[in-house]
Amino acid sequence: MGRKSKNAQNALSEKMFQATEEQLKRYNEEQGVQRELLEEQKDKYRQFEFKNPYADMKNQFAGMENFYEDMQVDMRAANFQKEQGQQQRANIMQTLRGAAGSSGVAGLAQAMANQGQLQTQQIAAGISQQERQNNLMSRQGAMTLQQMERQGAGQADMTERGGAAMVQSAEMGRQSTLLGIEYGGMAGANAGVQSAYANQMAGFGAQASMLNSQVGAAATMVSGGLQGLGSATTLPSDRKLKKNINKIGESPSGLNIYSFEYKDSKYGGGLFQGVMSDEIPQEAVGTRDGYDTVDYSMLDVEFKQI
Repeated sequence: MGRKSKNAQNALSEKMFQATEEQLKRYNEEQGVQRELLEEQKDKYRQFEFKNPYADMKNQFAGMENFYEDMQVDMRAANFQKEQGQQQRANIMQTLRGAAGSSGVAGLAQAMANQGQLQTQQIAAGISQQERQNNLMSRQGAMTLQQMERQGAGQADMTERGGAAMVQSAEMGRQSTLLGIEYGGMAGANAGVQSAYANQMAGFGAQASMLNSQVGAAATMVSGGLQGLGSATTLPSDRKLKKNINKIGESPSGLNIYSFEYKDSKYGGGLFQGVMSDEIPQEAVGTRDGYDTVDYSMLDVEFKQI
Protein backbone atom coordinates (compact mmCIF):
# COMPACT_ATOMS: atom_id res chain seq x y z
CA MET A 1 0.00 0.00 0.00
CA GLY A 2 1.45 3.40 -0.97
CA ARG A 3 2.02 6.25 1.44
CA LYS A 4 -0.57 8.51 -0.26
CA SER A 5 -3.22 5.82 -0.11
CA LYS A 6 -2.48 5.09 3.51
CA ASN A 7 -2.53 8.79 4.43
CA ALA A 8 -5.86 9.23 2.62
CA GLN A 9 -7.38 6.34 4.56
CA ASN A 10 -6.06 7.70 7.85
CA ALA A 11 -7.49 11.16 7.05
CA LEU A 12 -10.87 9.62 6.18
CA SER A 13 -10.85 7.60 9.39
CA GLU A 14 -10.03 10.71 11.40
CA LYS A 15 -12.87 12.64 9.77
CA MET A 16 -15.28 9.82 10.54
CA PHE A 17 -14.17 9.78 14.17
CA GLN A 18 -14.53 13.57 14.49
CA ALA A 19 -18.00 13.40 12.92
CA THR A 20 -19.15 10.76 15.41
CA GLU A 21 -17.66 12.81 18.27
CA GLU A 22 -19.56 15.91 17.16
CA GLN A 23 -22.75 13.89 16.70
CA LEU A 24 -22.42 12.40 20.17
CA LYS A 25 -21.76 15.81 21.71
CA ARG A 26 -24.79 17.33 19.95
CA TYR A 27 -27.14 14.54 21.03
CA ASN A 28 -25.81 14.63 24.59
CA GLU A 29 -26.62 18.35 24.72
CA GLU A 30 -30.07 17.70 23.25
CA GLN A 31 -30.61 14.93 25.79
CA GLY A 32 -29.78 17.37 28.61
CA VAL A 33 -32.22 19.96 27.25
CA GLN A 34 -34.99 17.39 26.84
CA ARG A 35 -34.38 16.05 30.34
CA GLU A 36 -34.84 19.54 31.83
CA LEU A 37 -37.99 20.15 29.78
CA LEU A 38 -39.40 16.77 30.78
CA GLU A 39 -38.76 17.38 34.48
CA GLU A 40 -40.38 20.81 34.23
CA GLN A 41 -43.45 19.38 32.53
CA LYS A 42 -43.65 16.55 35.05
CA ASP A 43 -43.61 19.11 37.88
CA LYS A 44 -46.46 21.03 36.24
CA TYR A 45 -48.41 17.81 35.81
CA ARG A 46 -47.83 16.82 39.45
CA GLN A 47 -48.76 20.28 40.76
CA PHE A 48 -51.95 20.59 38.70
CA GLU A 49 -54.72 21.49 41.15
CA PHE A 50 -58.13 19.94 40.63
CA LYS A 51 -61.00 22.19 41.76
CA ASN A 52 -64.72 21.51 42.15
CA PRO A 53 -66.52 24.45 40.53
CA TYR A 54 -69.77 23.35 42.21
CA ALA A 55 -68.37 23.18 45.77
CA ASP A 56 -69.92 26.50 46.95
CA MET A 57 -73.28 26.10 45.22
CA LYS A 58 -76.21 27.70 47.09
CA ASN A 59 -79.98 27.42 46.77
CA GLN A 60 -80.96 30.31 44.56
CA PHE A 61 -84.54 30.19 45.86
CA ALA A 62 -83.61 30.38 49.54
CA GLY A 63 -84.84 33.50 51.33
CA MET A 64 -87.43 34.48 48.73
CA GLU A 65 -89.98 37.05 49.89
CA ASN A 66 -93.68 36.09 50.22
CA PHE A 67 -95.47 38.98 48.64
CA TYR A 68 -98.84 37.73 49.94
CA GLU A 69 -97.98 37.38 53.62
CA ASP A 70 -99.17 40.91 54.53
CA MET A 71 -102.42 40.76 52.57
CA GLN A 72 -105.39 42.20 54.50
CA VAL A 73 -109.17 41.82 54.17
CA ASP A 74 -110.88 44.81 52.57
CA MET A 75 -113.87 45.45 54.87
CA ARG A 76 -115.39 48.24 52.85
CA ALA A 77 -117.67 45.97 50.80
CA ALA A 78 -118.88 44.21 53.98
CA ASN A 79 -119.39 47.53 55.72
CA PHE A 80 -121.28 48.76 52.70
CA GLN A 81 -123.66 45.81 52.89
CA LYS A 82 -124.07 46.40 56.60
CA GLU A 83 -124.81 50.06 56.08
CA GLN A 84 -127.15 49.24 53.19
CA GLY A 85 -129.16 46.96 55.49
CA GLN A 86 -129.27 49.62 58.20
CA GLN A 87 -130.39 52.19 55.67
CA GLN A 88 -133.14 49.94 54.39
CA ARG A 89 -134.40 49.52 57.92
CA ALA A 90 -134.24 53.28 58.46
CA ASN A 91 -136.21 53.84 55.29
CA ILE A 92 -138.84 51.45 56.46
CA MET A 93 -139.04 53.25 59.77
CA GLN A 94 -139.22 56.56 57.96
CA THR A 95 -142.08 55.31 55.80
CA LEU A 96 -143.94 54.19 58.87
CA ARG A 97 -143.44 57.59 60.44
CA GLY A 98 -144.80 59.28 57.26
CA ALA A 99 -147.89 57.16 57.41
CA ALA A 100 -148.36 58.32 60.96
CA GLY A 101 -148.48 61.97 59.76
CA SER A 102 -144.99 63.02 58.89
CA SER A 103 -144.56 65.34 55.95
CA GLY A 104 -144.45 63.35 52.68
CA VAL A 105 -142.07 65.75 51.04
CA ALA A 106 -139.60 65.62 53.91
CA GLY A 107 -139.75 61.86 53.92
CA LEU A 108 -139.10 61.68 50.19
CA ALA A 109 -136.10 64.00 50.48
CA GLN A 110 -134.69 61.97 53.30
CA ALA A 111 -135.15 58.77 51.31
CA MET A 112 -133.37 60.27 48.28
CA ALA A 113 -130.51 61.52 50.42
CA ASN A 114 -130.13 58.11 51.95
CA GLN A 115 -130.18 56.51 48.49
CA GLY A 116 -127.42 58.87 47.26
CA GLN A 117 -125.29 58.02 50.26
CA LEU A 118 -125.71 54.32 49.58
CA GLN A 119 -124.78 54.81 45.92
CA THR A 120 -121.63 56.68 46.91
CA GLN A 121 -120.63 53.94 49.31
CA GLN A 122 -121.30 51.33 46.63
CA ILE A 123 -119.00 53.15 44.18
CA ALA A 124 -116.32 53.35 46.85
CA ALA A 125 -116.65 49.64 47.54
CA GLY A 126 -116.27 48.88 43.81
CA ILE A 127 -113.14 51.01 43.62
CA SER A 128 -111.78 49.21 46.68
CA GLN A 129 -112.34 45.84 45.02
CA GLN A 130 -110.47 47.01 41.89
CA GLU A 131 -107.59 48.32 43.99
CA ARG A 132 -107.41 45.00 45.83
CA GLN A 133 -107.40 43.08 42.55
CA ASN A 134 -104.70 45.36 41.13
CA ASN A 135 -102.60 44.89 44.26
CA LEU A 136 -103.02 41.13 43.98
CA MET A 137 -101.96 41.12 40.34
CA SER A 138 -98.97 43.37 41.14
CA ARG A 139 -97.82 40.96 43.84
CA GLN A 140 -98.25 38.02 41.50
CA GLY A 141 -96.15 39.80 38.86
CA ALA A 142 -93.44 40.61 41.40
CA MET A 143 -93.38 36.98 42.57
CA THR A 144 -93.07 35.77 38.96
CA LEU A 145 -90.25 38.22 38.23
CA GLN A 146 -88.38 37.17 41.37
CA GLN A 147 -88.69 33.50 40.43
CA MET A 148 -87.49 34.22 36.91
CA GLU A 149 -84.55 36.23 38.22
CA ARG A 150 -83.56 33.46 40.62
CA GLN A 151 -83.90 30.83 37.90
CA GLY A 152 -81.88 32.95 35.47
CA ALA A 153 -79.19 33.56 38.09
CA GLY A 154 -79.08 29.82 38.85
CA GLN A 155 -78.78 28.91 35.18
CA ALA A 156 -76.08 31.53 34.61
CA ASP A 157 -74.15 30.29 37.64
CA MET A 158 -74.42 26.67 36.53
CA THR A 159 -73.31 27.63 33.00
CA GLU A 160 -70.32 29.54 34.35
CA ARG A 161 -69.33 26.69 36.66
CA GLY A 162 -69.76 24.19 33.84
CA GLY A 163 -67.49 26.33 31.67
CA ALA A 164 -64.90 26.45 34.45
CA ALA A 165 -65.03 22.66 34.71
CA MET A 166 -64.55 22.36 30.94
CA VAL A 167 -61.59 24.74 31.03
CA GLN A 168 -59.99 22.77 33.85
CA SER A 169 -60.53 19.52 31.97
CA ALA A 170 -59.05 21.03 28.82
CA GLU A 171 -56.04 22.31 30.76
CA MET A 172 -55.48 18.87 32.25
CA GLY A 173 -55.68 17.39 28.76
CA ARG A 174 -53.20 19.96 27.51
CA GLN A 175 -50.77 19.19 30.32
CA SER A 176 -51.09 15.47 29.56
CA THR A 177 -50.45 16.09 25.86
CA LEU A 178 -47.41 18.26 26.59
CA LEU A 179 -46.08 15.63 28.96
CA GLY A 180 -46.46 13.01 26.23
CA ILE A 181 -44.67 15.29 23.77
CA GLU A 182 -41.78 15.80 26.21
CA TYR A 183 -41.53 12.05 26.76
CA GLY A 184 -41.36 11.67 22.98
CA GLY A 185 -38.65 14.32 22.75
CA MET A 186 -36.69 12.60 25.50
CA ALA A 187 -37.05 9.26 23.73
CA GLY A 188 -35.82 10.85 20.51
CA ALA A 189 -32.81 12.38 22.28
CA ASN A 190 -32.00 9.05 23.92
CA ALA A 191 -32.26 7.32 20.55
CA GLY A 192 -29.96 9.94 19.07
CA VAL A 193 -27.38 9.37 21.79
CA GLN A 194 -27.59 5.61 21.27
CA SER A 195 -27.21 6.10 17.53
CA ALA A 196 -24.21 8.38 18.06
CA TYR A 197 -22.62 5.79 20.36
CA ALA A 198 -23.27 3.12 17.73
CA ASN A 199 -21.73 5.29 15.02
CA GLN A 200 -18.75 5.99 17.23
CA MET A 201 -18.25 2.30 17.92
CA ALA A 202 -18.58 1.66 14.20
CA GLY A 203 -15.93 4.31 13.63
CA PHE A 204 -13.64 2.64 16.13
CA GLY A 205 -14.27 -0.65 14.38
CA ALA A 206 -13.49 0.90 11.00
CA GLN A 207 -10.25 2.34 12.36
CA ALA A 208 -9.27 -1.00 13.84
CA SER A 209 -10.17 -2.77 10.62
CA MET A 210 -8.13 -0.26 8.63
CA LEU A 211 -5.14 -0.68 10.91
CA ASN A 212 -5.42 -4.43 10.64
CA SER A 213 -5.60 -4.12 6.88
CA GLN A 214 -2.56 -1.88 6.84
CA VAL A 215 -0.63 -4.27 9.07
CA GLY A 216 -1.72 -7.21 6.97
CA ALA A 217 -0.76 -5.43 3.77
CA ALA A 218 2.64 -4.53 5.17
CA ALA A 219 3.17 -8.10 6.31
CA THR A 220 2.14 -9.36 2.87
CA MET A 221 4.54 -7.01 1.14
CA VAL A 222 7.39 -7.93 3.42
CA SER A 223 6.63 -11.64 3.14
CA GLY A 224 6.42 -11.23 -0.64
CA GLY A 225 9.82 -9.61 -0.65
CA LEU A 226 11.20 -12.39 1.57
CA GLN A 227 9.64 -15.26 -0.35
CA GLY A 228 12.29 -17.87 -1.09
CA LEU A 229 15.02 -16.00 0.80
CA GLY A 230 14.94 -18.38 3.77
CA SER A 231 15.17 -15.79 6.57
CA ALA A 232 12.92 -13.01 7.85
CA THR A 233 15.96 -10.80 8.43
CA THR A 234 17.65 -11.48 5.10
CA LEU A 235 16.18 -9.10 2.55
CA PRO A 236 16.97 -8.15 -1.04
CA SER A 237 19.16 -5.08 -0.85
CA ASP A 238 21.03 -4.93 -4.12
CA ARG A 239 21.33 -1.40 -5.45
CA LYS A 240 20.32 -2.64 -8.89
CA LEU A 241 16.88 -3.64 -7.51
CA LYS A 242 16.09 -0.17 -6.16
CA LYS A 243 15.09 3.27 -7.42
CA ASN A 244 14.50 6.75 -5.98
CA ILE A 245 17.39 6.19 -3.56
CA ASN A 246 17.94 9.00 -1.03
CA LYS A 247 20.16 9.11 2.03
CA ILE A 248 18.14 9.99 5.13
CA GLY A 249 20.61 9.38 7.97
CA GLU A 250 23.29 7.23 9.59
CA SER A 251 23.19 4.43 12.14
CA PRO A 252 25.10 4.58 15.48
CA SER A 253 27.87 2.46 13.84
CA GLY A 254 28.10 4.89 10.92
CA LEU A 255 26.17 2.92 8.29
CA ASN A 256 24.33 5.04 5.75
CA ILE A 257 20.54 4.76 5.91
CA TYR A 258 18.51 5.26 2.73
CA SER A 259 14.92 5.57 1.61
CA PHE A 260 14.07 3.77 -1.62
CA GLU A 261 11.50 1.91 -3.67
CA TYR A 262 11.80 -1.49 -5.31
CA LYS A 263 11.71 -1.53 -9.08
CA ASP A 264 9.86 -4.84 -9.04
CA SER A 265 6.60 -4.85 -6.99
CA LYS A 266 7.13 -8.48 -6.07
CA TYR A 267 9.54 -7.22 -3.41
CA GLY A 268 6.92 -4.81 -2.06
CA GLY A 269 5.27 -1.55 -2.99
CA GLY A 270 5.78 1.86 -1.46
CA LEU A 271 8.74 3.54 0.23
CA PHE A 272 11.20 1.57 2.40
CA GLN A 273 14.09 2.32 4.73
CA GLY A 274 17.31 0.28 4.66
CA VAL A 275 20.96 0.07 3.52
CA MET A 276 22.81 -0.56 0.30
CA SER A 277 24.56 -3.97 0.14
CA ASP A 278 27.73 -2.48 -1.37
CA GLU A 279 28.30 -0.19 1.66
CA ILE A 280 28.05 -2.60 4.60
CA PRO A 281 30.32 -5.30 6.07
CA GLN A 282 30.39 -8.19 3.62
CA GLU A 283 29.70 -10.79 6.31
CA ALA A 284 26.13 -9.46 6.35
CA VAL A 285 25.80 -9.74 2.56
CA GLY A 286 24.51 -12.79 0.73
CA THR A 287 23.21 -13.54 -2.78
CA ARG A 288 19.96 -14.77 -4.23
CA ASP A 289 19.08 -15.09 -7.88
CA GLY A 290 22.18 -13.09 -8.78
CA TYR A 291 21.33 -10.17 -6.46
CA ASP A 292 22.77 -9.13 -3.10
CA THR A 293 20.76 -9.73 0.07
CA VAL A 294 21.35 -8.26 3.53
CA ASP A 295 20.97 -9.90 6.93
CA TYR A 296 19.64 -6.97 8.95
CA SER A 297 20.03 -8.96 12.19
CA MET A 298 23.73 -8.28 11.90
CA LEU A 299 23.30 -4.50 11.46
CA ASP A 300 22.18 -1.63 13.65
CA VAL A 301 19.77 -0.46 10.92
CA GLU A 302 16.06 -1.31 10.87
CA PHE A 303 14.49 -2.30 7.58
CA LYS A 304 10.90 -0.96 7.44
CA GLN A 305 8.31 0.58 5.23
CA ILE A 306 7.89 4.32 5.66
